[in-house]
Amino acid sequence: MTRFKSLIALSSMLGCLLCNQSQAQNFADTGFTAEVVTTLPAYQPVGLAWAADGRMFIWQEKGVVRIYKNGALLPTPFLDISSRVNTVNDRGLLGLALDPNFASNGYVYLLYTYEPNGNPNDAAPKTARLTRMQANPTNPDVALTNSEVVLLGSIGTAPCSQYPAGSDCIGNDTDSHSADTLRFGPDGKLYVSLGDGASYNFADPLALRSQDLNSYNGKILRINADGTAPSDNPFYDGNPTSIRSRVYAYGLRNPYRFGIHPTTGEVMIGDVGWTAWEEINRGRGANFGWPCYEGNNPQNSYQNNFAQCRALSASAVTKPLFVYDHSAGGGAVIGGAFYTATQFPAQYRGNFFYGEYVGQYINRMVFDASNNLLSVVRFASNVGGVVSLEQGPDGALYYIELVSGQVRRLRYTTAPSTPIAVASATPTSGASPLTVTFSSAGSKDPGGSALTYLWDFGDGTSSTAANPVHTYTSTTTKTFTAKLTVTNTQGVSASATVAITIGLQAPIATITSPPNGQKFKVGTTITFAGTATDPDGVLTASSFSWQVLLHHNDHVHPYTTATGTTGSFVIENHGLPNETIFYEIILTVTDSSGLKDVKRVTVNVSKARVKGAAQ
Repeated sequence: MTRFKSLIALSSMLGCLLCNQSQAQNFADTGFTAEVVTTLPAYQPVGLAWAADGRMFIWQEKGVVRIYKNGALLPTPFLDISSRVNTVNDRGLLGLALDPNFASNGYVYLLYTYEPNGNPNDAAPKTARLTRMQANPTNPDVALTNSEVVLLGSIGTAPCSQYPAGSDCIGNDTDSHSADTLRFGPDGKLYVSLGDGASYNFADPLALRSQDLNSYNGKILRINADGTAPSDNPFYDGNPTSIRSRVYAYGLRNPYRFGIHPTTGEVMIGDVGWTAWEEINRGRGANFGWPCYEGNNPQNSYQNNFAQCRALSASAVTKPLFVYDHSAGGGAVIGGAFYTATQFPAQYRGNFFYGEYVGQYINRMVFDASNNLLSVVRFASNVGGVVSLEQGPDGALYYIELVSGQVRRLRYTTAPSTPIAVASATPTSGASPLTVTFSSAGSKDPGGSALTYLWDFGDGTSSTAANPVHTYTSTTTKTFTAKLTVTNTQGVSASATVAITIGLQAPIATITSPPNGQKFKVGTTITFAGTATDPDGVLTASSFSWQVLLHHNDHVHPYTTATGTTGSFVIENHGLPNETIFYEIILTVTDSSGLKDVKRVTVNVSKARVKGAAQ
């Protein structure tokens, strides 16, 4: 039985015992507290990552990515690829990473079990893939729906054994040990963990792929952002697209989660074991021995059945940095995060925190100045089924509890919290004199402390109001930077800025077609068109960008995008006649100075159909 969903039946018998873990966690040291940040559907969220602007990206096993922004979970998913994600047992969208240059390029990397037939519950052998998508430049809270590019795993038809050795195929022949984690290291390289894709019920010969450098399975890969291999990889053979060139470490069973030190780049791998042992491994170019070795010992089932394992000398295998057996109350290690922030006391800095899904605890590994392991000590118990562990930008430790679907934050409460500053303004450009209304909406203190406000308008004047109104004057074209500083009762401050341009004027956009609020039948092709004027210059077709949103009951689906003065889409039957749907067409016109105007119209949908429209 696999680890990560084997507790589902148990949790149903325990009722709400696991659901209320946020109030029951026990810390080994005083001064720590646990908080629920947000809640998603039970058994769905599996990972989280932050953009530099503070947005938290939370991905769900079924292939949906959500954004937590300004204290709330946005109603519209960032992306939804659930139609091509297989979610049987431990399969799914398990890995996500934001590009180091995400703020400028919008690239998001995804690692998931691929479903070519649109059936997420198909338990047949599958393959996995690493892909890249891009955030919408005009609305970075949603991804461009047609932007997905396959970087690894271009062969989507299983099993991989039907293709020549070294083919671009990531095997996932059983419903576990699949495509696991993505992380960028401080070297700018993308690290990828992949399970053996073999059975957990018997000594499966497919597990021997972990020992094969021409197979992706059972490996940690280190690649460039385009999927090619860096020439300084340990097994680089001169071909940047060969599998062995991409391998960083091998001999792994199910490296479900790993962490990377943000300064040294050290990779710490949690490898979920089989019959007895859980491992934490480190070592560039290392062979960790699976399936021939588990923990510090030969794996008898594989040793007895496969000559390849009997031929693998123990001296050729890198032993785990740390092992523990299942009798110690564990069964699924969740390799986690190095703590390098200052919100926790000094003795926690440099510790590696890892979780234990079955044992429901979090431990920390303590190292000396030479990076030798000194001790492994309990940090928190009764934490529930932890499946992801991260250091947040605020210095707290965050984790996902799978059973409840909660994102939880662990922080040191005797230290002052750092507030969050959010600044906005309306309008942000225009002729002098320009009266601007500023807003601090979204600013807050995570610890609940009251805030004071200081606005520096950038022209030598200021205000202590939370939402002031200010008039700018200038005889020349000029951009002022208004700065908001919020300070909590402990004296800790945070700032945010907003640019105000005087002299240049934003373009004026108009949607000429379709009329706002008009009703159309399912199957109708809607042609949208717009015009714009710019008092300061000439607009081109590339100045126009469109986004079409499908509003479905109480949520929204990104539908399509376009560039230019016109575009089209077809109205689909999305749950009619029992569901409520309408479309929102959004035109954004951006001039050469970066100033924008946004216009919207809605298209209502008749429950009647165009003759011959697809069902």
